[in-house]
Amino acid sequence: MKVIPDVGKIAVLRPNAVGDFVFALPALHALRNAYPDARISYIGKPWHAGFLRNRPGPVDRAVVMPPVPGIGAASDANVDTASVQAFMRAMQEEEFDLAFQLYGGGRYSNPFIKRFGARLTIGLKAADAEPLDRWLPYGSPQNKRLQFLEVAALAGADTLRLGPELHVTACDRREVARIL
Repeated sequence: MKVIPDVGKIAVLRPNAVGDFVFALPALHALRNAYPDARISYIGKPWHAGFLRNRPGPVDRAVVMPPVPGIGAASDANVDTASVQAFMRAMQEEEFDLAFQLYGGGRYSNPFIKRFGARLTIGLKAADAEPLDRWLPYGSPQNKRLQFLEVAALAGADTLRLGPELHVTACDRREVARIL
């Protein structure tokens, strides 16, 4: 698949823990290689904002999303509806060209990311999930890192880059020294 023309802004939804973030790195690097001038926004948790700030890599910024039922909160959780609505308005104002869903099978995350209003939505889809514009089936026994690369390839980002995926920063070294 070829790269999509005129892509300036990309959103990637993956509000998980550190190991889950690492699984997404090959796909994030593939997106950076395919769209070197695009601004990549990682939609995640508060720890992502601190961790990714001033860190070299494929992500330009981390956007902290509020807990949403089925995405960072239990599916029956009571959440701050006003903060979710404000977040969604902010995402719509971004006018993303591409929005990637890398958070599970999409039962909750696909309708959520579709509300961003991106030109094209891309991700995974379980049998009971709403489809995105471009998607791959979720649930097959497969290496997640490779599966996310396949999702990125749906937008023409099929370059596998070998080399460091996560750079250690001076801040990381100071924190380790402080702990030790």
